[in-house]
Amino acid sequence: MSPRITVPAVVTVREAAHRVLARQVRELRRQERPVAGAGTPDAIHDMRVATRRLRAAQAVFRGVVALPKPARRRRLRWLARRLGRVRDLDVRLSLLTEHHLPHVAGQEAARLARLVADLQQERRREHRRLQRGFRRPRYRRMRIAFAAWVRKPAFAEGAGEEPAARFMAEAADRAAQRVSGHEAMHEHRPTAEALHDLRIAVKWLRYTLDFHAEACGLAYDAERALARDLQDCLGEMRDHDLLFAMLAADGAGAWTQLSRRVAEGRQKLWRRFLELRRRWHARTRPAQTVAPLEAPRFVNLEVTPVQLRLVADGR
Repeated sequence: MSPRITVPAVVTVREAAHRVLARQVRELRRQERPVAGAGTPDAIHDMRVATRRLRAAQAVFRGVVALPKPARRRRLRWLARRLGRVRDLDVRLSLLTEHHLPHVAGQEAARLARLVADLQQERRREHRRLQRGFRRPRYRRMRIAFAAWVRKPAFAEGAGEEPAARFMAEAADRAAQRVSGHEAMHEHRPTAEALHDLRIAVKWLRYTLDFHAEACGLAYDAERALARDLQDCLGEMRDHDLLFAMLAADGAGAWTQLSRRVAEGRQKLWRRFLELRRRWHARTRPAQTVAPLEAPRFVNLEVTPVQLRLVADGR
């Protein structure tokens, strides 16, 4: 008797949506106690990422999932803002204390120490505001709504019954096209705001690839690694730009040593970005075109598991 072969069931879009959103909800809940308690920088960062990923998942599966009103995407915005205020202060404090304060001398070092103390005090205030937010009825309603949906998911009528592989591949492809077509991927000297907007597009691509891997079992290792490196580099550039703007607000010459160090760090990140941008273009292939009518031929129109206009390095 021949052995029985088990054919894996096809994952539908509904199943993928439930799998992805349930995981993000669990991660959000897992970080709640550490953030509401000591609120360490790592805990703040992890919960902020969980919030962003949950909002991204809601957007990817928009039109498929039917979430209760307290759990909808815009209801997460206030939590993302509160977490973002604390996280931005953590990043700024880390840059100043770990990378710059030990290398600044004289009166500027004393002024920098006072600035760090002021930022630490502001950080404590923002964390207390975040803690109060966890006790608000709005947050409790949101928690209950997400938990109820995870236990008994609801979907838009007639939506999401098709296989998830095509749906997710198309979502990832659209995200990759947004990155490829972004002005900051082509201009000689993109503005700081254009680079920040590109970071958001790259982050969206990375999350979509993660969701595809989670729902359909596709790893996208090379693509996710490149997106992660781009996102990290652009994020550090954004941190330097915001710090430089804060220093410039005190007037020219107010922070001579510190401004020079921040500018040097930003220049290193700019060179890193150019290299990552070159790698992206090197891995990008033109979109497939349809053959002209005068030369008809059979064309494979099926979406393959990996179709991001990115090809592996042949070396």
